[in-house]
Amino acid sequence: MQVLLTRAADEAMRSARKLEASGHSVLSSPVLEMVPTGAQWPAGVIDAVVATSARAFDLFSDMPDWPQPEARRLMPLYLVGERTHEAARERGFEGPASIAPDAKELATKAATTLPAPARLVYLAGRDRKPDLERTVANAGHEVDVVEVYAAQAAEGLSEGAIAALQAGEIGAILHYSRRSTEIFLELALSAGLDVRSLTHVAISQDAAIPLWDARCTEVHVAEKPNEQAMVAAVSALAGLARSLFVHRGPMT
Repeated sequence: MQVLLTRAADEAMRSARKLEASGHSVLSSPVLEMVPTGAQWPAGVIDAVVATSARAFDLFSDMPDWPQPEARRLMPLYLVGERTHEAARERGFEGPASIAPDAKELATKAATTLPAPARLVYLAGRDRKPDLERTVANAGHEVDVVEVYAAQAAEGLSEGAIAALQAGEIGAILHYSRRSTEIFLELALSAGLDVRSLTHVAISQDAAIPLWDARCTEVHVAEKPNEQAMVAAVSALAGLARSLFVHRGPMT
């Protein structure tokens, strides 16, 4: 199955490898570009670091206000996913790490395992839900939110993506966040494309809401909010398409 990826270029490359390893072909048209904000590390004593994306470390400006190497090696980490953990280690953060599959579970871990009151630095994107910091703050902790990166909308879909969508060559369009879904729909409309009858796979119910609002007729939500579940959903859809083709026979 040919899949259209709409996520940022750096993440799309990793996603493409996973999809190709499962036998799918991939076309990428990022609808967002992640750019650093130039944010700096806050002054004072920090008890732990929280991050939900590898970008929090990849795009953080390495300024003099970074904590000293010894502090980085010891500071506890609360992170979503192993990729974020790898990015943290690359920046010298080697303290004990609590890894969660999603932001909701991470917030619960941080809120319940740190002795209150603790001061946490949350390395975050500018566009985000406030749920994580609210949960941690409600547990009696102080949360310093440092907006490391911002997501800028693309000016349009790629020529290759537009041509493939027009030709009906895309078997599934993958969506990784509510905002990127909204932007994709806006860019598709600007390109004169009607994508309501195409197959969409969303990482979560929240990411799928703009598709339902747009009256898209075939929207699939991954069983779990992670990429492994999305790849499994694409593979299941591809298997269904093959079985229907065998059952009905090729069109003449």
